Amino acid sequence: MAALASSFLLSTRKGATVGSGQARTPSGVIGELLAGHPEAHSLLAEAGHRAALARTSAAGSRRMCAAVREARAGYEALRCRLDPRGRCTVDFSVGLLVLVLLGAGLTKLDDIQVCRLLNQTGSVLLAFCAAAVWLTGARLAALASQERRRPTVIALAGTAAFLGFLLAVVHALRQPGLVPGVLVSVLIFAIAAGATFLMLRMEPRPVFVARSRWHRAKGVHRAAVRAEQTRIEAMHVATEAWLDLVRTWAAASAGDDEDLVDRTVTLATTLLVDSFPLRGRVDR
Repeated sequence: MAALASSFLLSTRKGATVGSGQARTPSGVIGELLAGHPEAHSLLAEAGHRAALARTSAAGSRRMCAAVREARAGYEALRCRLDPRGRCTVDFSVGLLVLVLLGAGLTKLDDIQVCRLLNQTGSVLLAFCAAAVWLTGARLAALASQERRRPTVIALAGTAAFLGFLLAVVHALRQPGLVPGVLVSVLIFAIAAGATFLMLRMEPRPVFVARSRWHRAKGVHRAAVRAEQTRIEAMHVATEAWLDLVRTWAAASAGDDEDLVDRTVTLATTLLVDSFPLRGRVDR
């Protein structure tokens, strides 16, 4: 930009020796403007600076657009590979929270069954271990169900029923009657079955990570687009200020020669608008 301004000033000095009958040129008019107006250099520099910022923002927006497309393609490919039938509809984070709550419920119920076998600390630790066993069995049953291994599912269900019966017997050792312990064991079994069903419907963790990466990339891209739009607007304002000055100076210098005014404004525009980049967009 500075080199162009210098060249225009040089052409103006050379044009000073030319006779008055020689036709004026757009470059000469702009050179006169740069030499004779105190704001011309500042407006030209500001417009060029805003144009450079807009180009930089557009390049960054295009890069982020490509990153979003890549992240989305990776997420969709992973989802099709790990969940081809689209049955895993429960968000991983939500499912994990529900599993934590189910685990807390299992721990409490197991503690009810074994609370008088050991002291308070020992019974709580035993209840935690029992809840971990139930959740592990639920996970194994979910994997076996996904792989259509029915004998394994039946064996795990039988083992769970046997463990529930043992807990009911343990409960009966400290309180007369088997019915309360059986009811608690049935509730434990129902919670474990619910955990199994939830694990079957939870999205795989790699899919959750890929989807989160895609959403983060979308957020960064939106921020880049907003920044680009702001810089483009600033570029338009600075460009209009520069072109208005050129148009006013050319009209005063050219008199009735409207063609010279138009050619001067066109030349002033080419100083700034080499190629305004298009903003990258993402399908939502």
